[in-house]
Amino acid sequence: MSEVIDTVEIAPDTYWVGKRDTNSIFFANPYLRLFRSDDGSKQVSLLIDPGSSSDFAVVSAKVTSILGNLRRLSAIFINHQDPDVGTSTPTLINRFAPKASILCSEATWRLVIHLNLPRENFVDLDRFPHGMRLGTGQLLLPVPSPFCHFRGAVMLYDPQTRVLFSGDLFGGLTELGAHGIWADESDWRGMRAFHQLYMPSNRALRPVVQRIRALDPFPEVIAPQHGRLLRGELINEVLDRIENLPVGLDIIDDTDESTLDAWNHVLSRVMETAQMLLGPHGEIRLADARELEDSLDFSSGVPRITNIGRWTVGKVVENLCRGEPVEVVNPIKFEAIAAAEELGLPAPDIGIENESDDAHIGLF
Repeated sequence: MSEVIDTVEIAPDTYWVGKRDTNSIFFANPYLRLFRSDDGSKQVSLLIDPGSSSDFAVVSAKVTSILGNLRRLSAIFINHQDPDVGTSTPTLINRFAPKASILCSEATWRLVIHLNLPRENFVDLDRFPHGMRLGTGQLLLPVPSPFCHFRGAVMLYDPQTRVLFSGDLFGGLTELGAHGIWADESDWRGMRAFHQLYMPSNRALRPVVQRIRALDPFPEVIAPQHGRLLRGELINEVLDRIENLPVGLDIIDDTDESTLDAWNHVLSRVMETAQMLLGPHGEIRLADARELEDSLDFSSGVPRITNIGRWTVGKVVENLCRGEPVEVVNPIKFEAIAAAEELGLPAPDIGIENESDDAHIGLF
């Protein structure tokens, strides 16, 4: 049986219960943690970042296979308000587990309450800076991660299993050939791109990395909401990289000549890949793209970026991939990411969700 299909126990009584489309480079990771009292008389079941409504069928089936019934769900943790993190929560609460608590920050609650969630279920994690003692005796430690990427984002640390549930922090894109749920060195490229696209500034990342380093005991597993999970020595390696990674506002486009030359190198790599996959049609699409008229020049016979390099590469990738199957889309996207990384450029602004077949069908 495949790890991407089955429930995976990532630590004692801690399970990955997600849905992973093998044709996608971007997926979400819900987790289920069971806590038991020493005498076995009490149990607390916690669903962490339950995912979107589109993942509900798979996630609920996996949770049910462990708990026996969704009504046994004690609580749901939500790192932040994004739809892919917790839009399945209303179905879980209002239909299956009406007594389950909803754990999140006050800032997150102000937004997720608009999903029609009952206020009486809300538990404000801001009230527990030194940890929350469960009825089973174990401790749960909320770890604030402000502006990574939402101001009210909160990670959750389980010191018993030494698993840190980190939300979008340490999330990433996953190459199609990657097997299983555990990250290796090859995952850094997609992680770097994800952070540069979604994190606002290195000033937000640094204090959170320092907060993680101060956890005692130090985490043995980091379980993000996207991409593959970190464990062992890779954790320190990635912490070092994230701590010094320019993201968001740090990488606003520079228009000097050497930077444009670098972006043109990225463009040539992307076009070589597109040529293999699309033939001459790719370049024809770009020549017809009005949005690229002011930043892409064809006078030399080949496309050349004249300004706003990062944005232009993103739009080139978007035009080349529009309407194409994932077998074409993902190699082009990863070539853009890889070429930029090799030159020390920020990740190009590319879409990371696969478009549905009817994404460009008109309303009527």
